[in-house]
Amino acid sequence: MALPLNVEMLAAAYDYLCCTPPFNKMNMPHSEDVKFSIGRRKNEFGRYQWIGGEHHMVFSSRNVGRHILLLQTMSHEMAHLFLEVNGMCDEHGPVFQKLADKICKHHPEFDRLNF
Repeated sequence: MALPLNVEMLAAAYDYLCCTPPFNKMNMPHSEDVKFSIGRRKNEFGRYQWIGGEHHMVFSSRNVGRHILLLQTMSHEMAHLFLEVNGMCDEHGPVFQKLADKICKHHPEFDRLNF
């Protein structure tokens, strides 16, 4: 059975990850300052966007069906958020890859090749 995603679960996953390294040292915005939503796109797991002065994260209920995928996808989108806030966004370029390496070092259960 697939994990039944809801907005409260997404916010709780975000809050949990904010308490873990390396996010706990990154001054991440509070979950109340992030708009979480659920989509059904089959070609993505999640998406971060800065829209109208707000952080938006969308997670695909078609692809994020397990706890580890939720946490890994959330971490991936949190990396994009962090880089956006700090003016370093480069999609999936070298800056993102360095941060992804750091996140996966602290969370070895994440699949770095698919991060």
